[in-house]
Parts: sequence; structure tokens; C-alpha cells
Amino acid sequence: MKITSLIWRAAVAAACLACAAARADLVWTPDRGWQVQGGVLANVIGENVNVQNALEAMNEGKKAFDAGDYWAALGYYRIVVTDYPNSIFAPEAYYQMSQAYLKRGQFMDAYESLQEIVKKYPDYPRFNQIIGAEYDVAATIQSGETPYLWGWFPWFTNYNDAVKIYESVVKDAPYSDYSPIALMNISLIAEQEDKPDQAFDALDRLINNYPKSIFASDAYLQMAKVYRSLVEGAPYDQSPTRSAISFFKDYLILFPNESQVANAEQGLEEMEDTYARSRLVMGDFYYYYRNNGVAASIFYNETITIAPNSPAAKEAEAQLKKIRDGVPPPMTPYDWIWGRYRPMGLSELEDDTHVEKLNSESFEEMSVDQFLETPGAAVVEKVMPDGSVESYEGFAPMYGEGLGDYLFDDGFYQWTQSQIDGATDGVL
Repeated sequence: MKITSLIWRAAVAAACLACAAARADLVWTPDRGWQVQGGVLANVIGENVNVQNALEAMNEGKKAFDAGDYWAALGYYRIVVTDYPNSIFAPEAYYQMSQAYLKRGQFMDAYESLQEIVKKYPDYPRFNQIIGAEYDVAATIQSGETPYLWGWFPWFTNYNDAVKIYESVVKDAPYSDYSPIALMNISLIAEQEDKPDQAFDALDRLINNYPKSIFASDAYLQMAKVYRSLVEGAPYDQSPTRSAISFFKDYLILFPNESQVANAEQGLEEMEDTYARSRLVMGDFYYYYRNNGVAASIFYNETITIAPNSPAAKEAEAQLKKIRDGVPPPMTPYDWIWGRYRPMGLSELEDDTHVEKLNSESFEEMSVDQFLETPGAAVVEKVMPDGSVESYEGFAPMYGEGLGDYLFDDGFYQWTQSQIDGATDGVL
């Protein structure tokens, strides 16, 4: 009984010690420097001599950082992460290194330092702070801040680095508050760099994975804007126009109380007018250049159906009135020289669709009656017993048992056994 009681007490003591160690935290104060609070120091960070060396390096690094000597600060922090990688100081040293790199304009080095914490210390208590620091590095690059090679040589801003870091934020912390805005910023950079596919991918993930995010409405509107940027005008492909119309409508239906409703309505009107005008362009082609009022009327009516209140619809109505009143289109230079374009009749269109195509495929055209009367002659050759070859023209049977005989006939004369014996007498 006493042994059981001692074991139980030992287990409780071990649990308490573990909790104390787990609660240990690294705190910095201006008057006392770095300190470990809330735990048993030696059990958390190792031998006393190592503790003193690591603490001294951390404090010296902080002093150098505050004095603006970021290179010296990086040296002290490297001592900690290299010599004491398993101590409580190591993840904090990596974080301080990232801040020193950020001050020196070495943005990707700052990001790599933060990634060391994510990879090596996943149980770091201030994990969200690390994700936020990575987001800040990406935002700094996105803002156009000048990077410096080796901390002193100015270089060009590479927005792909910002995209890489934002993607890392989404991957490492998909359920954090930083992920939706990181995806939104990826889309903004992609739009700026003329990479619409990358923008579509980021916005699609934002809409589908974070539908309740405060950035969801912005994602719909941004998707519509990216599609609108791909619209080249009424005479060109209207696929991006239709997509932009769809996302503008989704935004207005799903988020009727948002502050950007007026901009969405304006964008929708522009895209609907462009789409309707694409049909107007087709109608004008048939009216002005093909002298075909029927075909033109079809496209003009489509213009009115797509966007009844658009400027394109008003122009289409004016054109329809001209057709109803019998007003001919103005003469073109072609018309003055060769006369007005004469629309082709139905019989002419029918003549154009047969004969040439069949003849080009080496087919012979015949009526149904001709085909039935002459189902297809075939030349048949047979070897006779005297060795001669006789050929004659016959007709291929169209159905019945004769068809099978015809298909499987090898073309040779069928010899009887007596004919075979007679032909081989004296030979074998």
C-alpha cells in the first residue's frame, strides 16, 4: 500500500514538473534582458553554463539590434541557433534573426529564418506570431520595398517572392485569419503582373475554402474585375465578358449590402453593353456588307434581348427601324465598282453543299433507283483445270445466302476429286 502511494506521489510530482517546464517562457525586459519565466530553468534549457552562454548571446544580440547594428545582432543569434538548437532560446533567436534581416532588406532571408521555426519547432507557443511575421515580410515585398543583396547592394523587387511567402502562409496555417487575405493579395499581385490564371486560382480557393471570410465578397468582385481586364472589345471573343457578367451578378445577389455595390452595378452594365454590342457588330456586318436584312434583324434582336436598356440596344432599335422602313445601307467602295452584294438564294446554297464534296472523296453520285438497279458490279477471276484464267463481270448479292458465299469466295475454281486425280496422273 505504501509502495503504491509512493508511486502515485512520484507520478504527480513528475506531472507537476512537466507542467512547470511546459509553462516556461522566454521574456525580455529592458532592465533585466532575456529571462525564462514560469518553469524550472535547468530542466528546460540545459546546463547552467549553456544557459549563461545562450542568455549572454541573446542579450548581446538584442543590444546590437536596438543600436541598429543588425549584422552584429545576426552574429550573436547565429551562435544561439548553432550551439544551442535544442534550447528554449533557439526559436526566439530565429525570430530575432528574421527581424534583423528585414531591417537589412534581406526579405527572403527573413522568411527562411521564420520557416526554420515552422519546420523545427512546430510546438512553438507563439506560432501565430510567426505566421503573422511571414505575412508582414510578403506584404513588405508587395509594397515595392527595395530589397538588398547581402544587406547593402540594392536590387530589383521580385513580386514572385511575395507570392511564394503568401502561399507558404496558406499552406502552414490554412485555418488562420491570414490565409484568406494572403490569397487575396496573391490575386492582386497576379493581376498586376498580368497573370490572370494565377489570380483565378487564388480567388477560386478563397471563394470555395473560405466562403464566410470577410474577404469572400471582395473575391467575387475581384474575380469579375480580372475577367473584365481580359475583355478586348465587342468584335472579339466574349467568353471573359460572360464570365465577368456572371461574377458581377453573383456579387450583387450574395452581397447586396456591401459598399462596392455601386461599382459592381456599373461594371455589370459595361459588360452587358459589351456583350450586347458583339451581336450588334454581327448585325451591322450583315446589314452594311452583305445586304441581308433578315440576318441583320436576328442579331439586332439578340442585342436588345441581352441588354434592353444598354446603349447598344438603342442602336439596334434604330437599325431595325431602317430595315422595316426599307432603307438600304450606304454604298461601299465595293458597291460602287462591282454593284451591291447580292445575297445567295437557297438553291445556290444547296448546289454548293453537294457534288464537289462527294467528288473530292472519290464517290460517285447516283439516284436511289440507279443504286437498286445496279447494286455494284464485280469482276471475278477463276483458274480453270487447264490452267487458263477466265474473268467475267457479275453483281455482288445484296442480301441472303449468296452474300456470304460471295464474301468468302477466294476466286478460285472449285475442283472435284476426280478432276484432281486426272490432272495428277503421270505426275506423281
